[in-house]
Amino acid sequence: MNPFTPRVAAVIRREFVLRVKSKWFLLSTLGLPVLIVGLGGLAGFLAVRSATDAGEARRVIGVADPAGLIGDLLVEEFLADSLDAVRAADMEELSIDEARTRLSDSSYDLLLMIPRSAGRRSAEMPGETAGANEGEGDDGRTTLLARASVPSVIEGSVRGALQRASVRARLRSIGVQSIDPGALLQRTSFEVINVTESGEARSQDIYRALSFGIAFFFYFVLLIYGQMIVRAILEEKQSDIVEIMVSSLRPWELMLGKIVGVGAVGIAQMAVWALIFALAAVYGLTAGASTLAEAGIDLASIAVPWGALVLMFFFLIFGYLLYAGMFAGAGATISNEHDAQQVMLPITMLIILPFIATQGVIQSPNAGWGVILSLVPFFSPLVMPARLFATSVPVWQWLASLVLLGVFVLGAAWVAGRIFRVGILMKGQRANLPQVLRWIRHG
Repeated sequence: MNPFTPRVAAVIRREFVLRVKSKWFLLSTLGLPVLIVGLGGLAGFLAVRSATDAGEARRVIGVADPAGLIGDLLVEEFLADSLDAVRAADMEELSIDEARTRLSDSSYDLLLMIPRSAGRRSAEMPGETAGANEGEGDDGRTTLLARASVPSVIEGSVRGALQRASVRARLRSIGVQSIDPGALLQRTSFEVINVTESGEARSQDIYRALSFGIAFFFYFVLLIYGQMIVRAILEEKQSDIVEIMVSSLRPWELMLGKIVGVGAVGIAQMAVWALIFALAAVYGLTAGASTLAEAGIDLASIAVPWGALVLMFFFLIFGYLLYAGMFAGAGATISNEHDAQQVMLPITMLIILPFIATQGVIQSPNAGWGVILSLVPFFSPLVMPARLFATSVPVWQWLASLVLLGVFVLGAAWVAGRIFRVGILMKGQRANLPQVLRWIRHG
């Protein structure tokens, strides 16, 4: 039996054309990528502008070092970072509270208070311990006092200069003068590569990021377009046009047409988004290839997981059909927008919970609880694709997950069809649970 009869095709075409021609579709389809790119560009511009403003608005930094072991080194480091720095000899014997009260009357915009214990630790020989006479209240914490908010650029410069000066002090204490502390503190390039049973190499960080991106994409699709089905059914009931429609086609045909029609709108919209973001990604990655190469990321060495992408598509389709059937059945039991929020909440939670679970699954994709969740049909549309991109999943697991999901899709369609057949003509109050169960039993 072919479910896509001419009458179902007519409903699909009506749902698709009606929504594609709306201003909302055009604005969201073209506006969302522009908004995302614009926000990204704005964030980058503000970051650069903040750094520029921080550099132009020069501030005087006073360095109070009562031990006198790293103060001069700090001033040298600050000057290397193009920051105005001087030794604050008049503040060195003051406590933090005293320095705070006198800062507003001083010539310093910022005051770096270095405790005596920190100075001694910076100059200690390996194996030595700090002296006992460090003074009461000296917890070894360096404090930066500021008259106004400190930009993150300046804060980072102060942290880096303090670290480099401490390293230089330790090196000098053992007679080393010519080593660059920046070279000593430079991070070693490090990458985790997962090797599958077939010998395929996978960059763990990249594939984890991809797993999260896919999970978020599924969450977005199921939540947005599932709720759109509820509102599409509610619109028909409120306009009374449904009584005319069910006189010429069966209720399950109307339900199937709405599910597929709304899904086709989603596919068209996501295809446009995918094309725009793909072009932006290709342009951005090409322009930033040299920067990525310096960071140790070789784009040519990243293998595209085509098998996982194909399976992801099936999980997306089956997941959408599963939740669409549930949303359609829920929409048939209500008669107003207020009730729509209440009936959608339990189904929405079934989508949110697996999205939250994917955060742990990405970190431990082969954990027992993760494997179980990836087999549960209500969780598998989000959890199994995340596992597929994060690790090598045995064939029997993703196959069993797909079969179970398909069985639940058929079951949800059957249940939703029986609810829809009665509920679509119901007016007035929302149906309660005993009524819905009676509709399922007797259809």
